Amino acid sequence: MIEYDLIEPDKQKLLEDNEFLRDDRDFYVSKTQKKVFSFQRIRNESVVWLEQEINKPNTTGKWQFFCNNYPSEGLQADIINPYL
Repeated sequence: MIEYDLIEPDKQKLLEDNEFLRDDRDFYVSKTQKKVFSFQRIRNESVVWLEQEINKPNTTGKWQFFCNNYPSEGLQADIINPYL
């Protein structure tokens, strides 16, 4: 079973409704918001938390990562590179 299957449908819908795309490495990525959520973090948090983080403006101008284990700079670059 892939991790994608373990994310609750209401969380998947929330992400997809807010233009987050499912990456093949177990992340949801939004080019417009410059935010990346790991599947693991999505599963561990509530729908309310996820909605708050999605709706919170990213005023940094940098990509924001929401992960249980923060990815290395190299992995961050690999994840966001297709969305630049």
